[in-house]
Amino acid sequence: MTPPQPPPSPCPWCGSLRGVVHVHGHGQCVTCNTNVEPCCGGDNANDAASKSGTDREVHMAPQLFPTLFDGLGGRTVTVTTDSLLYALSNRLACDYDNARLVLEAAERVGIVRTKTPGLHRLQDVAGSAVDPPGRAP
Repeated sequence: MTPPQPPPSPCPWCGSLRGVVHVHGHGQCVTCNTNVEPCCGGDNANDAASKSGTDREVHMAPQLFPTLFDGLGGRTVTVTTDSLLYALSNRLACDYDNARLVLEAAERVGIVRTKTPGLHRLQDVAGSAVDPPGRAP
């Protein structure tokens, strides 16, 4: 009997849990097609010698939420939790529970903020006198 496979780790670019497909020697995310496993990564001595830890590109989904907000009316709008979860689940091809985990992570790291329960904005949006940026008291 084969032991069960662990669930795929989330894509470092978009957060999708759909997994990685190997194409032409590299692994790419099934959802966003980002190269998440470079081919021959470190296998070639010359390549390995020419790379330092600071030269490697790290993807942390920098455009996921700005792109979602663009589709929901713009980067300055306030959106409901339900609309953001729906957009996340469609973009990442995941269920609402996984979309909620991604949203909670975005809140924790400060990408998305919520002042009123059930409403979300991008953190880097400049606020007005009525709605200044920052966390709710």
